[in-house]
Amino acid sequence: MYRSLILLILIATAFRPAFAPRAGGVAGTWKRTAMTLVESNGKATDMMQMMTRSMPCTKDVTYTFMSDGKMKTNVPDACGSMKKTIESMSVDAHWSMSGRTITVTSSMKEFPSAVYDVSMQGKTMTWVFTYADNPKSPNPTKAERLTTVYERI
Repeated sequence: MYRSLILLILIATAFRPAFAPRAGGVAGTWKRTAMTLVESNGKATDMMQMMTRSMPCTKDVTYTFMSDGKMKTNVPDACGSMKKTIESMSVDAHWSMSGRTITVTSSMKEFPSAVYDVSMQGKTMTWVFTYADNPKSPNPTKAERLTTVYERI
């Protein structure tokens, strides 16, 4: 009986898809590897592909989450004049974590705070932005959620 219980716990743990991240687990530099927008009708759009097609340098953008809660977007020089614009959008950005939820705030009034559900598995971190949970965020397409996947570098 005892052995069966341990086996059941091990199996449940092994097949658990992801674990709740700790704030320290998020700290570091990450590269976005996928971004999928799901509309309310269920249609999924590969936003990463769309972005890299229109601006190839975006595939090399990285994001640094510092342990003090600050954030930094690192844009490659290949982005030209857009480098400064994109990096300036995160100058005063901050992140905080509570359980599986990460909140990102910016000093720019055009960008309301955003709340994401976060999960991690190995070197992969997945953020799910649900528009219903972020009613102040612009949503002209009436999307349901945006899922972004990052790889630790």
